[in-house]
Amino acid sequence: MRSTEQLAADHAGILEVLEALDGVLREAERTRTVPSDFLRTLVAFSQSFVDRCHHGKEEGCLFPCLARLGMPTDGGPIGVMLQEHEQGRALMRAIAAALDRYEAGRAAVDDVLAPCREYADLLRHHIEKENAILFPMAEAVMSEDDDGATVTCFADKDERPGEAARERLLQRARGRPPATGDPAS
Repeated sequence: MRSTEQLAADHAGILEVLEALDGVLREAERTRTVPSDFLRTLVAFSQSFVDRCHHGKEEGCLFPCLARLGMPTDGGPIGVMLQEHEQGRALMRAIAAALDRYEAGRAAVDDVLAPCREYADLLRHHIEKENAILFPMAEAVMSEDDDGATVTCFADKDERPGEAARERLLQRARGRPPATGDPAS
């Protein structure tokens, strides 16, 4: 599987979590109750899978390869993607901080839900740009050897605990408790 196909597969899993998040946020808006457990798992998923694993593959493997092949990193698609990665990290910090304040009785429901919605919107647009613009550009300039080296580099960035967090999020969004014996639930 090509490097861009692997990243697009990551995107499909992330989009599934964002769909689950949408449903949880609608229910939270209706009940005016913050789903703290779900959102704490979302933060863990974002930090482990989205950021360290997925963005780690892009920032540590794909983007350096594309830069070696002449694609600028300060501007253009790579620069935009890097900026959006930072925005996502900042929003995750904001969600975690809002949850802390909410649980301490110092924040309203909307103080928590607003950055969650912003994060979901950012990630959806980000994924769309990568799938439609960056990945086709990468495929056009990368040789088979470049792609193979990028795929090999990805192995160092894989984060299986992030996959487990994704499954827990989906189970919670479907109204089922996480599997018993799951130490991270």
